[in-house]
Amino acid sequence: MHANFSVPNFWLTSYTEKKRQYIPQILIYLICGLLLTGTALPLSAQLPAISQLNSIQTAEPIGKGGSSTTFGLLQYAKVDLLPDHHQKVDIGGFEELHRVTLEIETFLIPVRFAYGLSDELDLLLGGTFSTGDVRKSVLDFYNTDTENKTDPSSNRRVYDQPLFDGIIGLKYNIKPDRNDNLPSISVGGDVQFGFTADDRLNSDNEFLDHSPADGFPFMGVNTYLVGTQRFGSLFKVHAGVGVFLTSKSLKTTDFFTLNWQAGTEVAVSDNMWLVADFARELPYAGVHLTNLLGLTLRYEVSNTLAFQLGFNSRPGFQFNLTFGGEQAQALQGENLLF
Repeated sequence: MHANFSVPNFWLTSYTEKKRQYIPQILIYLICGLLLTGTALPLSAQLPAISQLNSIQTAEPIGKGGSSTTFGLLQYAKVDLLPDHHQKVDIGGFEELHRVTLEIETFLIPVRFAYGLSDELDLLLGGTFSTGDVRKSVLDFYNTDTENKTDPSSNRRVYDQPLFDGIIGLKYNIKPDRNDNLPSISVGGDVQFGFTADDRLNSDNEFLDHSPADGFPFMGVNTYLVGTQRFGSLFKVHAGVGVFLTSKSLKTTDFFTLNWQAGTEVAVSDNMWLVADFARELPYAGVHLTNLLGLTLRYEVSNTLAFQLGFNSRPGFQFNLTFGGEQAQALQGENLLF
């Protein structure tokens, strides 16, 4: 095993996985307590439009000329993904039979920038980076059959795997909020491309990529439908469903990934809001993060500027800075931001 995946690191990863099981329960208790506190306060503020919660999109556009910048840090780990049989490996243009293992202990760094092209249409640009520590190892590289008999690392070749993507997308608000007691509805989609981790096996229990020396390129398309319903002036609910299709999934039994998501926001003071959301599954750089539960505080600095800081059950965090568009700038003296 590689030095960076020693016994202490293995136990640290195991401890993190066990601790993560209790994080969603803790966040649920915090959300319930803060929701009860917020709804009991006599507030005069109204909820501003918000285009993204901690991890999920909402139906509300930013507005023409507005912008939203988001970055975060998410832990992702898979240790000792090791099929129990040999598979074909392309080494220097020649195919040989070897056992292969994948080890991941990294942090994903998603960066997103959204810009309001009009009052209904938003443009999304961004990318996902990683801190490294994604390695695929070819066991018994020299075919001497000495693996695990002496030094496990002496007869294996370790290949560092790149993990990053670029993203471009659009979101269109097909039904805006007209104060008619009906939800606002938006449709959106984005294209992702880059290099991903070979962290899923096919139906033959083999890795999808047979050439570990040059990484695993991928391309994916994400589409979604999301709605936002306002209840009074202090409470909103968001829900959506989406489909993610990637070149990586074409070689697996699950052809596409169906994701559903939900979130809520409530005012806890005249210029502060509590945001909570849940996503069943989200793709970052071609890998899938499941059961993301987030809790975020959003603060209004001025009539056209707000920021939010949130934490999720990965564990990880997200920071967002939003500038209101032309409509927000015209609403001077009111609490409706964007």
